Amino acid sequence: MKNQPLNQWLQVLANLGIVVGLLLVGVQLKQNSDLLKMQLLYEESQRAIKLETQVVGENGADVWAKSLTDPGDLTLPEQRIMEAILWSFVEQLRASYMLADLGLLEDDEWRARLDSDGGFYLGNAYGRAWWQNFSTGSTPLPPELVEAVDRRLGNTDANFTLSYSRGILERIENAAGGSP
Repeated sequence: MKNQPLNQWLQVLANLGIVVGLLLVGVQLKQNSDLLKMQLLYEESQRAIKLETQVVGENGADVWAKSLTDPGDLTLPEQRIMEAILWSFVEQLRASYMLADLGLLEDDEWRARLDSDGGFYLGNAYGRAWWQNFSTGSTPLPPELVEAVDRRLGNTDANFTLSYSRGILERIENAAGGSP
């Protein structure tokens, strides 16, 4: 009889231990699920970017330069190359956004990528036109991401990319004393 209250308490503690153990297993399953989602998101994003990189091929730099200086004269194949370049940037941005949405990256990380690279990729006539067409189409981009890109472009000089590139050449000329 004396041991009966002790046995009841031990039984309660054992049952609590089982419940806590099940909760921990549930937390581990959730973490594993999140990690699997992250891995699948990353692999899908990388697969798509790899395909687009193949489209860019060896003409990417020439087409990029032409898109800055003469965007209205891009041929259809050159437009496809620019699509691959710009889409790859936006896909990396989207993947970072999704990882932050899953809680696996800080929210500031995708915003920092947008702040540092958004003006370079989209801060020109072709990039802006492409973004306007892409972001208002049937592409399933998160509205918060679209709004953030729109804000970034609203705060970016219309010819940022070309000015940036020319600024580098000016600095080189100035450092060399004005000689080419």
